[in-house]
Amino acid sequence: MTEASSANLIGGAWQGTSGLTRFETRDPATGERLEGYGVSTTADVDAAVDAARLAFPTWRREPAPARGRLLHRVAQELEAVKDELARTMTLEMGKVLTESLGEVDATIASCRFMAGEGLRSLGEVLPSASANRTIMTVREPVGVVACITPWNFPIALAAYKIFAALVSGNCVVWKPAPNISGSALLFTQALVRAGAPAGVVNLLSGGEIDAGRRLSTHPGVDAVAFTGSTAVGIEIAEACARTLTPVSLELGGKNAIIVLEDADLTLAANGIMQSAFATSGQRCTAASRVIVQRSVREPLLAELLRRTERLKLGHGTDAAVHLGPLATPAQLDRVASLVTAAVQAGAEVLSGGSRAELAEYPNGSFYQPTFLGGVRATDAIARTEVFGPVVAVIDVDDYEQAVAANNSTDYGLSSSIYTQSLHYAHRAATDLHSGVVYVNSGTSAAESGVPFGGMRLSGNGHREVSTHAFDVMTELKSVYMSF
Repeated sequence: MTEASSANLIGGAWQGTSGLTRFETRDPATGERLEGYGVSTTADVDAAVDAARLAFPTWRREPAPARGRLLHRVAQELEAVKDELARTMTLEMGKVLTESLGEVDATIASCRFMAGEGLRSLGEVLPSASANRTIMTVREPVGVVACITPWNFPIALAAYKIFAALVSGNCVVWKPAPNISGSALLFTQALVRAGAPAGVVNLLSGGEIDAGRRLSTHPGVDAVAFTGSTAVGIEIAEACARTLTPVSLELGGKNAIIVLEDADLTLAANGIMQSAFATSGQRCTAASRVIVQRSVREPLLAELLRRTERLKLGHGTDAAVHLGPLATPAQLDRVASLVTAAVQAGAEVLSGGSRAELAEYPNGSFYQPTFLGGVRATDAIARTEVFGPVVAVIDVDDYEQAVAANNSTDYGLSSSIYTQSLHYAHRAATDLHSGVVYVNSGTSAAESGVPFGGMRLSGNGHREVSTHAFDVMTELKSVYMSF
């Protein structure tokens, strides 16, 4: 690849950043340079917000069905570049190619779902106490929406925000994570080819700290949609509180899979392996805890360890590979340090537990798929989001202890329980303190159109993927019409 000299889209024009600072994207499997980009400055942020504000009055008056037709065209454009986009994602952040292809498919499905919302009513007609009055509610776009997104799902997490914003009549300024800039570029180019008017969608490359802080506190931004770490989410929420700017936060998780003694252990092992090791554990919904009833601990662990031994690590473009690298060397260092601390605190390494040294990729950021035993629900490794292929196994005696262990963290994004008991399945739906609860399925199986988001430190109560996304993207207006 070469130097991307025009990676910012501002007011419909592709342009370079206004500053001189550059950064590089690198293949985390090889360490090799992929591309160079400019770091967006606060001046670039100001220009992008100004462009969005200028485009907003016209875009908000575009009929909602027409906005939906734009998204239908976007879906077609994404299908046309599916293979290129998926390969770029794999090269930039490491996930295996089948997962990248699946992410593009999920993005297209989300696009088509939101396109359909352009044909559905977003308001309602309410009965009035007066015979000479009609009451209705309408949803109006908030204006300019800042979308700030991470690297683990380079386009899907952005798409959830951008598509909901566009179909409801808002204009967007998007700042993706720097290390997936090529993926963001391809995604934005698809929007432009589909006919997004100038200024309706704006892209800012790089600028992980300064540009993001300026964008999330900009007086010209009417709402902020953020996915990322809880620490940064709290910082954004505090800044937005000072101006009462609406903010949607999708943050971290410390998700658990509960396995009761009546569970189908083969089915449970399937869910655990997929939820724990897909994207090398770099998902906010990754299962990083297995809470298992002691009576079935040994057969379940035997099956999990047997399957773990068969996992192949390597470059994500290799069809035989199950786990790619972690996205950055810094992420590798963090995972390794958390596991080391857990072992020092008394955890037992059941599998993995160290960096993976691959002869063909000596500079890659690989970590072995890891199970840790002897972990208590109160241990740091059972309460800290690792964001890597590491699973803490917690033993319990019964359902009540399992629920208490599940709910013992500060997070509340996704929980799962494996049981053949309708009694415990229905109890778990109420007892598990999570925004998403799965019964006999892993923790990472969201579908388009279903509300997604977490409780406590996993989010601030807003939901994405579904029509509930409009709660942040629009203002609800009540209209009393007397005659």
